[in-house]
Amino acid sequence: MDSDNKFDTTGFCCWNEDCPDYGKKNHGNLVPKEQIGKNGIWMLRCRTCGKAYSENHGTPFFQLNTPKDEVLRTLALIPEKGGIRAASRVTGHDKNVISHWLDAAGEHCQKVNECFLQDLELDQVQIDEIWSYIKKRKASHQ
Repeated sequence: MDSDNKFDTTGFCCWNEDCPDYGKKNHGNLVPKEQIGKNGIWMLRCRTCGKAYSENHGTPFFQLNTPKDEVLRTLALIPEKGGIRAASRVTGHDKNVISHWLDAAGEHCQKVNECFLQDLELDQVQIDEIWSYIKKRKASHQ
């Protein structure tokens, strides 16, 4: 089987800022190189610059040994169970590990917000509606 057909590179781009194809998604320059680790994470290689990086590069899952689904399930338990310690008891993951995952997810969300939520012109009514929703959610959890 041709290595180009093993992994769909749609939506991925080269992360090397010095590469002429840096940041260009679906440009045809990426090829699957190999699978690594117990979770079979793909390494992708840029044909233009030759650099390789993980399919998880630029995500909260980068350099994690735990499967994505397990991390997502655990993080989803935090608001449902009332906190990190409760999620730790339910899943068996150390609270420090869960805190690390939560920090990584929070940093990623902040970067996404900085990228997409710029120059918004919200009026007072829209902002009040957002805060009303947040306050209502807090009150229902007490």
